[in-house]
Amino acid sequence: MPLSAGQRYWVPHPEEAFVPATFKSVDGGTAKFVDAENQELTCTAAEAENLGTVIDAQLDGVDNVCTLEEVTQAAVMHTVKVRFLREIPQVYTRVAKIMIAVNPFKMLPIYSPQNMKRYLEARDAMDLEPHLFAIGFDAVKGLQDSGTSNQAVLISGESGAGKTESTKLVLSYVSEALSGGSQGGIQDKIMRTNPILESFGNAMTVRNNNSSRFGKWLQMSVAQQNQKLTILGCSVVDYLLELTRVTKQGEKERNYHVFFQLIYAKDKLGDRIKILEPSAYRYIKDSQYKAPSVNDETFFAEHMEAYDTLGFPKDTQEEILNIVMGILTVGNCEFKEVNDVAELVDPTPADDAAKMFGLEPAVLKKMLLVRQMKVGKDITEAGRTPAQAEQARDGLARLIYGRLFKLLIEKININLSEGSKADGQFFGVLDIAGFESFEINCIEQLFINLSNEHLQAHFNNHIFKMELDDYKAEGVEVAGGLTYKANDDIIQLIDSKVSIFSTLDEEISVPKATDSTFLAKVLKNFDKHPRLVKSKFANSGNFGIQHFAGTVTYEVAGFLEKNVDKPPDEAADTFKVSSFGVLNIIGEKIAAELAEASAPGKKKVKTVASSFRASLAQLIEKLNKAEPHFIRCVKPNQAKVPNKIQPSIVMDQLNCSGVFEAVRIRQSGYASRVPFGEFLGRYRTVLPKPIQKETRGKPEAEAVKIMVANLPQALSCVGEYDPVDLVLGKSKVFCRSRVMNLMDKARDASLVGYVIDIQRVYRGYAVRKMMKSIKVIHEEVLSWYKDNCFYNSPGADSTALAKLKTADAIDAQVERLKPALAKAKQLPVACPKEKECLKIENRMKQEAEVIRGIGAVETSLDPLDIEKYVARAKDLDLTNLPQIAKLNTRGESLKVQLPLVEGMQNALKANDLDDLEEVAAEVKKHQLHSHPENWISELPGENLVTQLYGAMDVLKQAKKKADDAKKKEAEAAAAAAAITNTQGNKATFEVDEEAERRKKEKEEARKKAEEEEARKKEEKKKRKSTITGLSMEDSSKIILDLVAAIEVFDVKKLHTALGDAIKNAVQEQDTINEAQELFSNLEQHEFVEQKLKELTQALEAGHGDQSSVLKGLQNLVTQGVSIGCDEDVIGAARHMMQTKIRERARKTVKGKVFAEVDVEELNLVDEAFADLMQYPRLKNPESWKGHKASWIFGAGDRGPEVMLTHNVNPLRDALTQVAYNQESPACDAFNQILAWMYDKATMEVMRINLSREIVAIAETDVKLADEIYMQVMKQLTNNPSPRSTSAGWRLMLNLVQHVLPSPELHEFLHVFIIKGLQTATGTEDRTNIEQCIADLNRSAAPELVEEEHIAVSVTLVDHSQRKVHAPANSTIAHLCSLVCEQLNLKIHDDWALFQCSEGLDVHRVIPQDCTVDIMLEKWKKLKNQTSKSSWFVFKRRYLHNKETLDFSNTNHSKLTYAQALHDFLHYPVAENIPWLCEVAGRILFLERAHFKSQIEKQDLSGQGILEQLLPECVLRDYPRKQLSRDILKVVANHPDEARMPAMSRIFTCFQKMKLFGACWWFGRQIEEADAAKISISDSKYEQARKHWVKKFNMEMSNTPKQHCIINPKAKDSEYILAVDFHGLRFMAATHNKNETGPGFQRGFLFNEETWERVLVWGAKSNLLQLIVTTVNPDFPNAGRIPMRINFQCPAAVDIAFTLHMMYYYRGQKGDPNLVS
Repeated sequence: MPLSAGQRYWVPHPEEAFVPATFKSVDGGTAKFVDAENQELTCTAAEAENLGTVIDAQLDGVDNVCTLEEVTQAAVMHTVKVRFLREIPQVYTRVAKIMIAVNPFKMLPIYSPQNMKRYLEARDAMDLEPHLFAIGFDAVKGLQDSGTSNQAVLISGESGAGKTESTKLVLSYVSEALSGGSQGGIQDKIMRTNPILESFGNAMTVRNNNSSRFGKWLQMSVAQQNQKLTILGCSVVDYLLELTRVTKQGEKERNYHVFFQLIYAKDKLGDRIKILEPSAYRYIKDSQYKAPSVNDETFFAEHMEAYDTLGFPKDTQEEILNIVMGILTVGNCEFKEVNDVAELVDPTPADDAAKMFGLEPAVLKKMLLVRQMKVGKDITEAGRTPAQAEQARDGLARLIYGRLFKLLIEKININLSEGSKADGQFFGVLDIAGFESFEINCIEQLFINLSNEHLQAHFNNHIFKMELDDYKAEGVEVAGGLTYKANDDIIQLIDSKVSIFSTLDEEISVPKATDSTFLAKVLKNFDKHPRLVKSKFANSGNFGIQHFAGTVTYEVAGFLEKNVDKPPDEAADTFKVSSFGVLNIIGEKIAAELAEASAPGKKKVKTVASSFRASLAQLIEKLNKAEPHFIRCVKPNQAKVPNKIQPSIVMDQLNCSGVFEAVRIRQSGYASRVPFGEFLGRYRTVLPKPIQKETRGKPEAEAVKIMVANLPQALSCVGEYDPVDLVLGKSKVFCRSRVMNLMDKARDASLVGYVIDIQRVYRGYAVRKMMKSIKVIHEEVLSWYKDNCFYNSPGADSTALAKLKTADAIDAQVERLKPALAKAKQLPVACPKEKECLKIENRMKQEAEVIRGIGAVETSLDPLDIEKYVARAKDLDLTNLPQIAKLNTRGESLKVQLPLVEGMQNALKANDLDDLEEVAAEVKKHQLHSHPENWISELPGENLVTQLYGAMDVLKQAKKKADDAKKKEAEAAAAAAAITNTQGNKATFEVDEEAERRKKEKEEARKKAEEEEARKKEEKKKRKSTITGLSMEDSSKIILDLVAAIEVFDVKKLHTALGDAIKNAVQEQDTINEAQELFSNLEQHEFVEQKLKELTQALEAGHGDQSSVLKGLQNLVTQGVSIGCDEDVIGAARHMMQTKIRERARKTVKGKVFAEVDVEELNLVDEAFADLMQYPRLKNPESWKGHKASWIFGAGDRGPEVMLTHNVNPLRDALTQVAYNQESPACDAFNQILAWMYDKATMEVMRINLSREIVAIAETDVKLADEIYMQVMKQLTNNPSPRSTSAGWRLMLNLVQHVLPSPELHEFLHVFIIKGLQTATGTEDRTNIEQCIADLNRSAAPELVEEEHIAVSVTLVDHSQRKVHAPANSTIAHLCSLVCEQLNLKIHDDWALFQCSEGLDVHRVIPQDCTVDIMLEKWKKLKNQTSKSSWFVFKRRYLHNKETLDFSNTNHSKLTYAQALHDFLHYPVAENIPWLCEVAGRILFLERAHFKSQIEKQDLSGQGILEQLLPECVLRDYPRKQLSRDILKVVANHPDEARMPAMSRIFTCFQKMKLFGACWWFGRQIEEADAAKISISDSKYEQARKHWVKKFNMEMSNTPKQHCIINPKAKDSEYILAVDFHGLRFMAATHNKNETGPGFQRGFLFNEETWERVLVWGAKSNLLQLIVTTVNPDFPNAGRIPMRINFQCPAAVDIAFTLHMMYYYRGQKGDPNLVS
């Protein structure tokens, strides 16, 4: 084809495979082209004539390359590349029905349950984007459509291409599709096989860190059960486990994962098994100890959980672990030569291994050191040489491991079969090692490559050969003819009756045969075979084969030995004497095989090759019985890193996989080849009915011709097609994809009419059937109503008691109604008399309760309890109860006698005569002293009266004696005084004045004492308010309590205060009477309902003290519920109460971090909103459908006790009243919550983005948001798992920060979160809950929101959020200031707002003068176009390497530290691993409460742990286990210190890093720039030149043309460009010594004194331009001169803006000449 100048062609490229380039000219037989980067490309003129032209559609990255008008290899390659390099890599591409799957080497947000649901519910997978789920969809649809067709998914690709993960994803989809979303069962068991099989069968190779070293065919048996396709059982078949790896591994590889799992689980296993370090085992000491991205500790936990799920007994598990470690231990046995035979150098390893095998040490040692030879029935023993002993040791290790692997699969299959047979319809997945070619290839590689040859042949047969054979047989011609590259001759060379493997098997039986004799026979027998490649050198010991994927050279050393499949004769007897049941079984199987091999007539020796060939033949036979689905896995680069594709490598893989052949044949051929009968049966309905009738009864060929003739008209409703796209063969219709798609659409449309008819008939039948059951249920309810139609008129005769007589009889009738009402609630129509029955039922329950209560209070000593039930009986018209009169009398008596008893007890205790007399007077007043029979028998009244009078008599006698004594004493004193006076008179002496004075004083003291005693008695009388001795103060308090309780109808306080008043005979009779009256009234329906209505109206109108009204209404609602008042009245009151409380609560919130509310208001809120069952939009718990069952025939949990409590099963029904079309999204959201909170087994790639997806569902509608909030609260209630609870609170925080609940739910949610804070234990949980409260409070502050303001969410650098209310036209700078004010940050210029977008982990600088509303509008448009959200990130403009944390401002220091930590975790270079581990250890110590469990377990290697401690680049390149140990060592030795100093210390460590405080990007230097992207023009440079010359007296030439090569030794290297306060630096983005070398760095600073300096910068599109001063190495004598640097980077504009910002804030602002 002649070339056209200016036309674009796909031109070969050494690295990119093909690039679109424009043809320029042909010069001397060489065609010249120019690519998009203006680089010249050449090829020969002859080659150029065959180049494909570039069509614009080929550049778009379409889903299915076969839809392109012209498909070439270049177009396929470019499509795969374009899709892979998109922002979120599209790693799947369709090639007809083949799926190309490129390994992304990172997590992608495309595996979520929500995304899986799209495929589960899809009509056709082709309607959705390419995905592995689409392959699963096609397979399941194939099973369902035919009912007999088998389905198989064949996953192929080289090692590291992602086959294992692809297998698991397909299995997860198919399991979900066939399980209907239920938990547990066979589906869970199937997924649990992976940890065991990967542990024993996967290892790290040079190409793949988790390479399957065996083939696996997993087959599910399926059948229709209950009109649904269900998995009956499953089986696993293994192929060719690589046993040589057990004893030897290649460089940079390691042994099977299970060995390292046990070694790193040493602490968990304790002393049960003797385990050493990896370096102590011969079999693994020279291998890699850690496999990147393989977490041995986590996988071990999953491994052990799988044993439990799959039914392995604990003792069997223990034996398996012992045997595994025994294999490693036996490898440590070393031998020495003693008397020409081998002896153990050290018996310890053999003794330890014997113990781990359950053997006596002597038995194992004999097997290693002594060789047994059987000749007939004679057994001869001979000592082994050291070399033979080593071979025996290694052979034993491989034998046990291989047999153990087989036994594990056997036990797995027994458990997975679940008693079902393996026949019938099946679905299978094949995961087998990809094509291998190493430096040294042995027999294992030949086996693997043979299996790939057979699979390629199967692929060829299905995709190519069968199609071409069909064309030939049916007489259909295809334009241009079709051929394909077959590989049958390769299979014939390796695997046929006369082949390499048959020669190998024959050589086993030849005496003295060696690997060399085998090689000689191969070279001789197949000398002429075109696929056999001979070595150019004699005695090379190898041969080559030209495989479909390339030539591989095989070393024959060890072929014969490895092909022997006969275990040692002594193995069976040895294993059978083990104390381990596992080894016993293995020994019995070996014995049976040996017996079979030695059976008479056995001719052929069993070999590894013959066994493998037989099993491979069986596999191919199964594949031939199934419809295949092909997944071609592709490895994008050899470095195993994300976001990088090497087209030449991908091209080779696509070539080898046959994709290009499939494209060519699919475009030229016909995708569908349908037999006439099937075609008629499926598509006849697309024809008009008269034509359909015409085709019936005719031969198939004639009927098809009629049908095809009428297809254009029939398909015109869905589209048009080219007649050449459909042709008729002899017995089949051949169609291209477009026609088939049109016919399927037309068929769907035609079936609608039939479906409607079927639905109409069925619905009529269903309704008639339902109506029969409705009548039965209605009759049950009406019959009950007829039998229990009470309360038609007032009075005792209309009660249930009047007819039924007893409470038990009443209860029996209530129970009779329950099942009938339960059935009625499920009916789609209202049941007659249902409301009346409910009211009667409620009244009957109350009657039964009162009747029983009255019986209980007959002996009660609480008059209020008696009064309560008497009032309730009166309210219910139960006045004819015989106990009523007695209870009235008892109640009145108790009111009198209780204070008397209390008074008597107090008086007796005080032993005061006045008190006793006072109480006695009251007893006489009520004539209880003379009529003791009137005392309540349960009170000690009569006895106390006796004691009272007795005590009074004693005190009176004592008083009389004291009075008599005083009288006598007074008389004696008077007499003495008289005598003294008489004598004095007679003696006529003067009176002693001093004695007289003392006498008078004594008399005055006596009088004062009498007066004081009288005063005290008077005061005591005043203080004593009641007969019981209650003080006036206490009595007043009781009265005040009564008044307060009366005001707000507080029944509890009323009961308490009134009881105290009665007991103590308080005298404020008016208040007490009022309280007693209210207490009685509150037990009556009419009174309570009337008050509810009055207070509801007062609250609505705003009358009275609203706080008191609210409290009163709240108390009345509670009382109304307890006595069974009208639900409508209660509901209206509750709604008004919650509305007003909500308004009052919001007015108290100040918008700060925590709510500032009045305590009483908080109590109001708590009481009104604490019970989630009172949420008005909650569904009726009785009619709620509940949860799905955990197994197919089980009944799901349901009912009020389950509705709002943690549960691990999916929902059948939403919790709240959502729209009909929201029921399904609500249930889906709950499934996602289960997965997010670890309540459902989910692959991590599917779980990682669930939180954001749940929020996205909530954002769609406020009702769905409330539903999701309720679901999260449900799962947080009574959750037994701390891990699940923490995940739940993280989800709650995410919801609160992004989605507001409705006003009706707001306070319910607020109270729930506050209560959660009261019970939270973990630091992380408390932090998340506190943040929830803060964010929820801010959303409940309406006084902050004004019409001209908008609420803007800002994410802080520590991932918390703030909501700022700002004018819509605020600038970004003003918004930043508002955030600073809210956070109390003083220096506003130190902070800035950045843009972060979904899917991009970068913070982009936002111009400070941009307005908020414009920015939000742009983001809204961006989201509409790309479905990607953007948000504000608040952080420091830059961090200084000399600053310290500001402890005076907590927010400043915390955010500064958080920013430094964020930068550290995203650091692009692994600088110094020991030092980084030191820093990580300090971080771990600081957050030790958060990582408590990991520290206790001494294991940080779990997924997501080290990611919080170390940069991502470190985790990619270094073993997680070693990093974990190094970090934990730091923690163990870390001194205890306060949090702030510890933060400061870590911050100082961060400052030592090279890129601390810098912004950085990846990019490449280019020399020539596109003219359209030039940002530094000559005129702009001239302005800058004049500026620099004037300011710094610099000599600068005109615009520099010379380019400064950053690193002359590696011109094309990728760099990290870092910009900080000092300037910019270029650092090597790789440590490849062939490129920039480790640690390469070159900087150009702002400072004018530096040797290398940046002068001018600018950017357009993806090109950053710099003018720097430096020395040109070509002209060093010229000194510093301006030179140009062109840097290609997607974020070029961001770099230029950051340079400007850094320079500006460095203090050199105002230089417009510096930036273009």
